Amino acid sequence: MVALKKKNLSVENRRLNIEIKKRVMAERKALNMFFEAQTSLCDYFENKISKYGDLKAVTDEYSKVEMTYAELNEQISQFAAGMQALGLQKGQFVSLFSENNGRWMLADHAILRNGAVSVDRGSQAPAEELDYILKHSDSVGVIVQNAATFNKLKDIFKGKNLKFIILLFGEETDDLPVFTFEEILEIGKGHNFVKPELTIDDNAVMLYTSGTTGLPKGVLLTHKNILSQFPSIHECFNSQPGEKTLQILPIWHAYERISQTYYYLSGCHLHFTTIPNLKNDLLKYNVDTFMSVPRIWEALRIGIYQKLKQKSALGYYIFDFAVQTSINYQIHKMYSERRITNKKKYHKLLRLYHKIIRSFIKPLHLLFKATIYQKIKDATGANFRASMSGGGSLSMKDQLFYDALGINLREGYGLTETSPVLTIRPIKDKNYLGCAGKPIKSTEIKIVDPNTFEELGLFKKGLIMARGPQVMKGYYKDPEATAKVIDEKGWFNTGDLGWLTGDNNLVIVGRIKETIVLSNGENVEPVPIEEACLGSPYIEQIVLVGQDKSSIGALVVPSQEALQKCGVLAKDLKSNKTLSIKNPNLRDLIKKELNTYIKNKSNLKSFEKIKQFEILKENFSVQNGMVSQTAKIKRNVVFDTYKNLISKMFNDKK
Repeated sequence: MVALKKKNLSVENRRLNIEIKKRVMAERKALNMFFEAQTSLCDYFENKISKYGDLKAVTDEYSKVEMTYAELNEQISQFAAGMQALGLQKGQFVSLFSENNGRWMLADHAILRNGAVSVDRGSQAPAEELDYILKHSDSVGVIVQNAATFNKLKDIFKGKNLKFIILLFGEETDDLPVFTFEEILEIGKGHNFVKPELTIDDNAVMLYTSGTTGLPKGVLLTHKNILSQFPSIHECFNSQPGEKTLQILPIWHAYERISQTYYYLSGCHLHFTTIPNLKNDLLKYNVDTFMSVPRIWEALRIGIYQKLKQKSALGYYIFDFAVQTSINYQIHKMYSERRITNKKKYHKLLRLYHKIIRSFIKPLHLLFKATIYQKIKDATGANFRASMSGGGSLSMKDQLFYDALGINLREGYGLTETSPVLTIRPIKDKNYLGCAGKPIKSTEIKIVDPNTFEELGLFKKGLIMARGPQVMKGYYKDPEATAKVIDEKGWFNTGDLGWLTGDNNLVIVGRIKETIVLSNGENVEPVPIEEACLGSPYIEQIVLVGQDKSSIGALVVPSQEALQKCGVLAKDLKSNKTLSIKNPNLRDLIKKELNTYIKNKSNLKSFEKIKQFEILKENFSVQNGMVSQTAKIKRNVVFDTYKNLISKMFNDKK
């Protein structure tokens, strides 16, 4: 291993690298045995779900879909045969443009059973983006969610030589030869399906990047890439047949794809919901596990507080006191056990101090856990056995809140290019505060200098590199871009910044391309600061600015819902219907919130503080092109759209 040859690495770092090498070698041996027993993801999937028979697989009341595993397996087989009858062959690409629903996985795995490649994107994406993906992927067929999606794209379809266009829902149209879901099943019943010969190294899925810095790139994943994830995820969650889970994320996210596939492989009962219905459905279905993104976990926390405040002011303050007490307990516990990310050395006397404080607080924490917290979890449907957050970093506030309530919320880290999972936080009592967890099975992480690519020691911030069986095959039709991110030894350049603790836990601090370089040469990572500010209920969205400026500024989108419940501002809204962005009460509130939430973020340097801000009328959204289909803010588009406002913001301060 390269790290062992670096003379400048510390003894501790050398020891860690030796341990990692031994672990990875053992894990790779076990994983290779798992791979040898498989022919493909779709065969593994079929063999697994065929065992669950009459167990419920899908309940999607919004799309009116309900299936057992036996019905799911049968319909996948019929759908696969139907597409083969229409000319689909091994190795060809099929675009699947749909939102998450009870038929999506069915169509996806029907494509895989043909040995074809599933190309996924949301139906709400702009027509130009879907047109680009259709052309770039060389898709020979298209599956769309419904007639509305078809009508949006029908002019595009007219110029394409497609073997088929299929609607997952709805009736056929008169414009083009379009097949309904039911027609494909009927065609499949009458077709003698010829099973293609597959290997785990064959292409399986192509997911497109967010396109935040240019045109989306097609990330080509093999059956092996995806299969490599399951042993580690199962070790983490240990989901059992019949357990209930809630599906809410966009299916073109690699994170949702892998979690949904895992739940099916485990024989779970998948309930599909939407963001507006999330809170009601959590309570309605009483799910065992639930995977989502930081913003939703934040919304759930805020929702719990709001619900309590509406019921009783006294109950609200009692709950908040209990939570703060439990948070203090968790912090002292972590420090006493050295589960902290920013300390190389930690004196025994300090550990003893935290241990003593912890022992005094513990009885109160246990009391609140047995009484208040259990009632809250029962009332909100948050009584799940295990949960996971991905697609971004959890704020420290949310981490501590859910830890305090005893909700086993884990955090992971990964990218579309890594199928996606690279790290997972282990069981709750071994979590490090503020970390993204340890590498999953057969995965290596190293931190290097972004300029020289020389490996750095522990606790040193640098570029995160990863290597493992989940790393993509490459970018479709773009060998140059592939070579830029995957070196000759298989190390993938994540583009993210972070460091490793003494126990090989990864801490994420931002992205290189997002880094703001001030005029004095200081580097600012905007994401952690933005996430701290989003802890305010009055801030809906925020983007930091300040490249080549003397200080940091911010573009802020206020939460209209929260403002309507805010004293004097509520009166202003009631009288004027709209709130002027120059309203002095609004500006004072946003300034106060920014100062409060930034102050709560520890280790913030003076140059990282927000010195000026502007309030925006319009949200960043997919519709205005400032948010990608993967829910990431396109910073370059935001900067270009508001370049005059940003210039004015800083010129006014001169």
